[in-house]
Amino acid sequence: MARVLRLALLGLACLAGSALADWKQDYARGVEAAGDGRWGDTARYMQGALAGNATPEKRVRLYGQRYEVYVPQHYAGLAAWRQGDCASALRYWSQGGNASFIQGFPDLASVEQEGKAACSSSSQVATTEKPPVVTPPVENRTDTRPSEVKPPPPPPPPVVEQTVQLSRDALILKPLIDAYLSGRYADVIKLSAKVPPTPRLRWHMLTLRAAAAFTLAESGADEGAGQIARSAVADARAADATLKPDPNYFSPRFIAFYSGR
Repeated sequence: MARVLRLALLGLACLAGSALADWKQDYARGVEAAGDGRWGDTARYMQGALAGNATPEKRVRLYGQRYEVYVPQHYAGLAAWRQGDCASALRYWSQGGNASFIQGFPDLASVEQEGKAACSSSSQVATTEKPPVVTPPVENRTDTRPSEVKPPPPPPPPVVEQTVQLSRDALILKPLIDAYLSGRYADVIKLSAKVPPTPRLRWHMLTLRAAAAFTLAESGADEGAGQIARSAVADARAADATLKPDPNYFSPRFIAFYSGR
């Protein structure tokens, strides 16, 4: 299922202009939303991250050189707690091995402990402070009117499984995206040696090629990578001058390089 979702996102990316949307993007945006206190956005983004990868990890590369601990259940539970949904918060914190995994990160564990304590206190208050039950008076009379017969509820609509039909552009971009996100920058350069004439697809391939070469040049792993990066940026601009690298996927240094700053 996660693989189908990722391929579907790739297909949408070619149409919408962003070719790198996946669970890493959702997680990165969810963490930023949590830092800003935007709990509704945090919950939405973490649902996307969980759909793509529900396994906590100590270190995952989101994009470029950005590495972070991957704990989507923690943030999903945190968002639920901050929005007053203790039941969902406790459920998320107990799922996917989060309860044991989070113990390796004291700061995160203390936040969950605080949330559990707060939820426990609110649950006790709700249990002990129930409003009194008022029993209405019973009239001593017999209703001789015929009972109203309610029609049965309509049957639920049939579930139709939707098949995602990927575009040709998405299938072409997928190997490059996988290689880039996996840190196989030399493979990105090899796979993008020949680019198609379609302007938008051409821009995506050239931008990935430029970003991969730029990273290799910055690390000193390839002496000729700098020239490849400059050439790819020039060709990408020529392919579509209206498109710009998305800061959610590319590092600030590469974006500055692409912009000529």
